Amino acid sequence: MLNPETASPAAFLAYFIEGAEAYNSGTGTADAVAIKAVQDKVFEVKLTTPTEAFLNIITNPSFFPVNEKVATENPTWFADAETFVGNGPFKLVDWKHDVSFTFAKNENYWDASAVKLDKVEWAMINDSNTEYQMYQTGELDTSAVPSELAESLMNSPELKNEDQAGLYFYRFNVSMEPFTNKKIRQAFAYAVNQQEMVDFVTKNGEKPAEGFVPYGFIGPDGKEFRETAGKLVGFDADKAKALLAEGMKEEGYTVLPEVTLTYSTSDTHKKIAEALQSKFKEVLDVDVALQNVEASVFATEQKEFKYQLSRSSFLFDYADPVNALESFITGSSMNRTTWSNAEYDKLITDIKNETDQSKRWEMLIEADALLMEEMPVFPIHYYNQVTLEKPSVSDIVRHPVGYLDLKWADKN
Repeated sequence: MLNPETASPAAFLAYFIEGAEAYNSGTGTADAVAIKAVQDKVFEVKLTTPTEAFLNIITNPSFFPVNEKVATENPTWFADAETFVGNGPFKLVDWKHDVSFTFAKNENYWDASAVKLDKVEWAMINDSNTEYQMYQTGELDTSAVPSELAESLMNSPELKNEDQAGLYFYRFNVSMEPFTNKKIRQAFAYAVNQQEMVDFVTKNGEKPAEGFVPYGFIGPDGKEFRETAGKLVGFDADKAKALLAEGMKEEGYTVLPEVTLTYSTSDTHKKIAEALQSKFKEVLDVDVALQNVEASVFATEQKEFKYQLSRSSFLFDYADPVNALESFITGSSMNRTTWSNAEYDKLITDIKNETDQSKRWEMLIEADALLMEEMPVFPIHYYNQVTLEKPSVSDIVRHPVGYLDLKWADKN
């Protein structure tokens, strides 16, 4: 992962390990990365600073072990079932490329007695309607939900709606007028009705976003982060109008500079953009132009700060709120707003160094509140995982951070 030649986009996750960033950036060596096996079952890792999220971070699949002997002897060991070697509850026994995987129970797995399934057939299907039809005919035991059927299937007893650690949001470019003004940013944010958005636009059972950090994170007090942090943003037409008037007065605007909202090509992105355009007109009496850009161009240009107001999303890499909040420190490649705040930067640094869990949690809540007060971004909805599952299937674990686990799964 850290070898510069690998060019792994996940390498940054390991930068809390001594020597990792230097090796990955080409200024250090692999030998200087502070990881070693002290005994057969003791692994030593030296960190650059105390890292409360350490155990969460290393659950990311980028940290899963690879058999060194296998990888050295065959650089493409991972490309076929015959040469693939893993250490999970199942082993890959057949791989019809672009068609299917077949897994069998791994008799060498450390906890093999907990694994109930003898075999897993995994179909590779690109079309959600085809997948749903196969589910209906009994060819599949679990399926995604086609977007056009989401509303009608929402009350099905076979539907599972679970939290996913991530959110859909919009970024302001705080270097472009009128969003250089905080009150104008706040005005646009308070003009958005997140509840309406999930009820009438996305219609997929999502939760409206009330802060940047989503549900699914439990603090040292046993309470949900989101419930403790509270509702930091939400629809308030009167407040939005008042803030817009105050912001325009501060800037000396008699007419608001033109606003263009940019989104990447997708039916869902388009629907959300049109709903926002309508709401900005209704609440603020502002005409917002829409710009649709092809996905690969959009990603590049957003990083280059070419958009005034643009859609975005975030999915957590590991199960800790700091993973999302650190995106907005000064100069972060994830920031993409040009927003810079010394108080926020210090808060994130302090969070990373704090070893008292309760204090650290309070600081995370403070960071979420500061981000929503300064409003370089405004949230729309938290992500969820909506799936169909036959009544004969049990104990599939879908982690909020996005990984599916079949270790405990069973089928009657």
